[in-house]
Amino acid sequence: MREVDRLTTERYGIPSLQLMEEAGKHISNVVRLKLHGNSNKRVVFLCGKGNNGGDGLVAARLLKEDKLGVDLEPLVFLFGSPNELRGDAAENLSRWLKCSGKITEVKDGASLEAACAKIASAYAVVDALLGTGLLGPAAGVIAEAIARLNELSGNATLARPAFIFCR
Repeated sequence: MREVDRLTTERYGIPSLQLMEEAGKHISNVVRLKLHGNSNKRVVFLCGKGNNGGDGLVAARLLKEDKLGVDLEPLVFLFGSPNELRGDAAENLSRWLKCSGKITEVKDGASLEAACAKIASAYAVVDALLGTGLLGPAAGVIAEAIARLNELSGNATLARPAFIFCR
């Protein structure tokens, strides 16, 4: 995927920031469809520090800015510090903060534990933690978050959260 993105930018002159915007737009459209008619409008975005996290930030912002009368409640959990984001992901964090001003940083087990109640009460969870830059298995607080989400959802077999979207 990284090579496809690079070639798209190089050959067709489409900026990588625009590719991220398009990815986020499609994620937000899927989430919007899944939440249609549901009374629980909370959707949680678990965002990593890379471009996959940037895609999640775009989707959260688009849902927050939605003017279609849909009362969605996107919550962003950033796995790391804002100053660790670079490039397009950092730009989309800035755009999210201008739109909402709210992120919850998850840096360790204690902050993950504090976030778990909100994650558990969401109708939908968007997993934007890791992407093509991952080498080897997930580690640290991200691995803990994945294990907790798997536990919460019964490995995606339980009714809650009703929808888990992995980008």
